Order: sequence, then C-alpha cells, then structure tokens
Amino acid sequence: MKAGYKLAGMAAFSIITVVLPMPWLAAMALPLIAFVLLSRASPVRLIGMLKPAIPFIVVIAILQTLLQEPGSAIVSTFRILLLYLAGSAVTITTGEAELAGALEKALGIFGKSFARDMSTIMMLAIAFIPIVREEFEAIRMAQEARGVSFSGLKSIRGVVSIAVPLLYSLADRADRIATAMEARGYGLDK
Repeated sequence: MKAGYKLAGMAAFSIITVVLPMPWLAAMALPLIAFVLLSRASPVRLIGMLKPAIPFIVVIAILQTLLQEPGSAIVSTFRILLLYLAGSAVTITTGEAELAGALEKALGIFGKSFARDMSTIMMLAIAFIPIVREEFEAIRMAQEARGVSFSGLKSIRGVVSIAVPLLYSLADRADRIATAMEARGYGLDK
C-alpha cells in the first residue's frame, strides 16, 4: 500500500477516533486490527513500540482521573492508546523516505518550504520512537537496580521515576538536534 494512502487513512482514523462517542469508539479497534493483519505488521514490534509510551499514558490517565470523572478518563486513555497504536502500525509498515515524500507531496499546496519543514518534523518524530524505547529500557533497568518497585501501590512512584528522567533526556537530545540543524543552516532562505 502506498504511503500516501496510509497517511490519508491514518488522518481519517485519527479524526474519527477523536470524534466518536464511547459506545462506537470500541469499534475503532477493528479497522486497526484489520490494517495490522493486512499490512503484516508485527504485533511483537507494535507492543515493543508501546512499552515506552506506557508511563506517559498512565500519567495522563491518572491526571485525567483526578481532574475529571473516571469514565471520561478511561475514554480518553483508550483514544490515546488507539491513536498511538495506529501511528506505530503505519510507521513500522512504511519506510521513512516514503512517508516523508508522501507528506511533502500532500502538503505541497501550502508551499514548498512549509511542506519540507513539516516532513522534516515528522521524520524527526519517527526517528525518536526507537530512541524513546532505548532510553526507557535503560532508565527502567537503572531504576530497578536502585530498588524502585513497579508493582503494587508503589507503581506510581515507579512510573514517575521513569517519566521524569526520560523527559529530561529526550528534551536534551531534541535541543542537541536543533543546535546541529541550526549550525548546518537548516531553514535559512538562500
């Protein structure tokens, strides 16, 4: 399947997932499962890509439970989970160059510079996915070695002990990438 069709399908899936009320929201898992099966995406890789996102999804779910009613928090968490898995399925079944080309072509109506910048942003975001996973695993192992528990009532402390250093590490890496891009003159009109 061409990358442009996957991006269009992903956009439609995302909009429908955000708009649908809960009774119908569960049905959105069916097209996601069908896409995974038809595209022969590896469920093991999908689960592997989900692991680093779990602390963030848990923190968001906890915050939403505290700020809203629990039912609304469950719906929001399910939406986030569906959107994350759909994006992961598209990224593991499509090459980065294909995705960048399709996005640049689709956004070309807004101008060449805008399309190039948006496709660069997307490629950087996709490139960060395996980095997030590696950082997550390294931090989790370090925290376990320090005796942090990830089960029972102490699991919230365990999630925070991963989320905070992970966010710091990723922000630092993003800053270094931005500095490198600026040093190479990216975005300067010539």
